[in-house]
Amino acid sequence: MRFTLGMMIGRLVVAAIASIAAGAAAAWVARRVRTTALALGAVLVVLFVPVHVRLWETFPAWYHAVFLLSLAPLAWLGARLGARRPAQG
Repeated sequence: MRFTLGMMIGRLVVAAIASIAAGAAAAWVARRVRTTALALGAVLVVLFVPVHVRLWETFPAWYHAVFLLSLAPLAWLGARLGARRPAQG
């Protein structure tokens, strides 16, 4: 597996969109932004650390750092965006 810089950035963009969407969906279902975002972020990190350990030689260290460090904040952002708003009127 050989990836160009553009391919790695593309993978990170797709992962960012997926993390935001996951946070939005989780908050929409659970209706609890803070708890949901923290739990989802923790679960994503726990699930992806072993994957990135196995792939350590395939990607540069900055790629792993950006991916793993962005999971929780992007899930939180998605949860904030996806939280149900109270009906007005």
